[in-house]
Order: sequence, then C-alpha cells, then structure tokens
Amino acid sequence: MKLRKRLRVNLRLLRNFVVYRIIHVDDTPHRIALGVAIGMFVAWTPTSGMQMVLIVALSALCRANKVVGVPMAWLSNPATLWVNVLCYVLGCKMLGLAHNEAAFWAALKDAISGGHGLIGGTVHFFQAIGGVFWPLLLGSLVFSAVLGALTYFATYYAVRFFRRRRAAHHRKILLADAAQHPTGPEAK
Repeated sequence: MKLRKRLRVNLRLLRNFVVYRIIHVDDTPHRIALGVAIGMFVAWTPTSGMQMVLIVALSALCRANKVVGVPMAWLSNPATLWVNVLCYVLGCKMLGLAHNEAAFWAALKDAISGGHGLIGGTVHFFQAIGGVFWPLLLGSLVFSAVLGALTYFATYYAVRFFRRRRAAHHRKILLADAAQHPTGPEAK
C-alpha cells in the first residue's frame, strides 16, 4: 500500500513539474518543445557526464529553450541502464554484429567504476566502453531520435492545449466579471 501511495505522489510531482515548469514557460511552443526534445535526445545517448552541457549547447545552436531541456538529462540514471542494453542490441543488429550482453555489462561496469574528476572520469569511461561504443552509439542515436521526435510533438501540442485552455478560462472570467459589473452607456 505504501508503494502505491508513493507512486501516486511521484506521479503528481512529475505532472506538476511538467505542467508548471515546462508547459507554462514563457516562450513559444516550438522553442519549448524543441528544448525538451533536445534534452530527451541527449539523455539517452552515451554521453555521461556531459549531458547537461550538450543540451545547453545544442539548444543554443538550434535556438531552443535551454532551460526546459536540462531536466531531461536526469532521466538517464543507474535505474535506466537497461535502456542502454536495448540500444546496444539495436546497434549490433544494424551493424550486422553479434551482440554479447555480458561483455556490454562488463564494459559498462568498468566504465562507471573508474576515473576521477570530470576529464579523467570521461576519458576512463570512453576507454572502458570502447569495445561496445559504436553499436551503443548507433542504437542510442536511433532510439534517441525517435524518442526526441515523439517528445517534440507531445510537448508542442501539450503547450498549445494548455495555453488555449488557459486563454478560454481567462475569457470566461472576464465575461463573467463584465456581466456582473457593466460599464458603458447601457450601464447608466
């Protein structure tokens, strides 16, 4: 029962974050959606340690909203490493290579466990994952591109929907206020 309640709380927090921190950002729907899509794209690529920098750089390059994409980098974390296995297998299939999940996990474990500091850790990560990097990169680029495109359209239409709903709500309030407090020649 506690798990179900915690899940409801987390879903409510996620919904509030999306509604109040992404959808209601003061920017165009296209720039917001593009920023989120870039964040989603970069989040699932094997660029650990550089994701937020890449999101901001790509967002600036594409003239997207830089702020809304950064939280998407937090989606890729140790609990979501299984997605990397799917990307690796997809990349191996696309390259016509045999896939070995055990070798992938061994390389990933070595990549995560070593290296200190930003530069040392990044160098160690790419050295350790070198044998599985190209299939992982190709698979993650395909996966990220599809997910980024879906995220763009979902965010774009969500922003437009919420803005239209908010505008209709404001019009309704203004009309009700005008009906209660008439002004002009007919009010006298």
